[in-house]
Amino acid sequence: MSKTRTWRDYAAVKQNKVIEDYVARFGLTSFKNEVPALLSFFYISGQVVADFIRVPIWASMLDPRVHVFWIQPTRTGKTIAWEFIGEVLRLAGVEVEGFTSGTDAGLIGTISTYEEDGQEVTVTTPGALAGKKALNFDEGSILLQGDKKAHSSETILYLQQAMNPIGTDSNHMRKHMAKGLVETQSSVSFWITTYPPQGVKDVVLTKGLFQRVLLFVAHWDMEDRQEVSERRMSGAFKDVIGDEASVEDLAAHFIQVRENCKTRLINLALAGGHLTQPEHVDDWDAHDSYDLMSDEQQQKLAKAVMHDMFTINDRREWDASMLSCVDEFYGLLTGLDPQMKEIVCSFMPNVENYLVLFAVHIALTEQTWNLEGRHLEASLEIIYDVYERLVTWLETDVEVGQKRREKMARLSAWKHSYELTNEHDLGKAGAGWMQKSEVFANYMKREGKSKPATYDHYKKAKQWFTERKEGSIVYVRWKGE
Repeated sequence: MSKTRTWRDYAAVKQNKVIEDYVARFGLTSFKNEVPALLSFFYISGQVVADFIRVPIWASMLDPRVHVFWIQPTRTGKTIAWEFIGEVLRLAGVEVEGFTSGTDAGLIGTISTYEEDGQEVTVTTPGALAGKKALNFDEGSILLQGDKKAHSSETILYLQQAMNPIGTDSNHMRKHMAKGLVETQSSVSFWITTYPPQGVKDVVLTKGLFQRVLLFVAHWDMEDRQEVSERRMSGAFKDVIGDEASVEDLAAHFIQVRENCKTRLINLALAGGHLTQPEHVDDWDAHDSYDLMSDEQQQKLAKAVMHDMFTINDRREWDASMLSCVDEFYGLLTGLDPQMKEIVCSFMPNVENYLVLFAVHIALTEQTWNLEGRHLEASLEIIYDVYERLVTWLETDVEVGQKRREKMARLSAWKHSYELTNEHDLGKAGAGWMQKSEVFANYMKREGKSKPATYDHYKKAKQWFTERKEGSIVYVRWKGE
């Protein structure tokens, strides 16, 4: 969120009481997490209308799902937030599942066999990515660390495929197993949370997962934690719900949005001849007929009517607003290192996609099929602030270009100073230990730095050493990057 903008300042909140009510109620469960609360509103909206909405963009399309990856320090309300989100989802008729660890087979499905009456029977068990559900990864760090015991190198690929538009071949996952081929199409929405991961550069540059989700990064300091502690404890033995919206009322909103979309799709399908009453069948109901369709048939129907689902009231205004939004996003690149610009730009297509999707969800919240420039502008406020946080985080944690060169120069200087120092064998602790004071003396001489400056430089270099104290003498041993 911008330094001057609070969650109540967003146009989407000011103009839609149900969004305001949702975030306020969320805030009674998870404190000081209003932006994730806002994102979770769109996350739920995306899943409840996933069967009905497709957003055409030139010759391709988007589905309405919102996939959130929330990075924030531990014990700051991420897990308890999902308790609230999950409750609203379940009341809205959405299947909810958690995934903390497991194998690729647990994600995509397994094949097993058994014998019955002398015949071998094959059974396919769907994985977590199959079907229509909200899937929570409460320990998203396992996806980033590449734990080979729990996840193979294909795990990230499966997650990426599951996020591709519903009904496309790229959303179709296949895994060859010893007993046959497992095939899965996914209509799952991901809610992934984790503490700030180590080695984020490798994740960003090689895995491609971050570029496909709506990535929200937040830093908490001790003041934030104390503020939340004081607020949380002030609610002990107190009825805090008061006049706030109930989870049942909030779920009822999403149920209504789903019904609106389903009715709109069926009416458009009937008008366009994509759904017709069978001959010689008098007692026929279009809604019942739709419900009996296979997933594939429903997906084809959603695609067939996608150009008619929404109308643009004023095309010139819409296009002008869209170009203005894109210009705002690219304005965040000003002053970045050229290599950092490339990294940040790799997130741009997804940011632009969510700009459009949030505008669509705001319109659905208003129960209108007419999209206007103001919907884009309301979406921009939210997406811009999320993207701005992302850019700041990448600048801080991802080392490329000049920043990387400066770090390598510091590392080289400390390593050389260490290598010039006399080595000590500390018995059980092993060899390779140098007196810290001697390493500092070599660094001061080599770099021409004062003692205070050297101590200051060591704060950043400490991560490259292991320290050990023997009596009154402090020793260090090099461990590197």
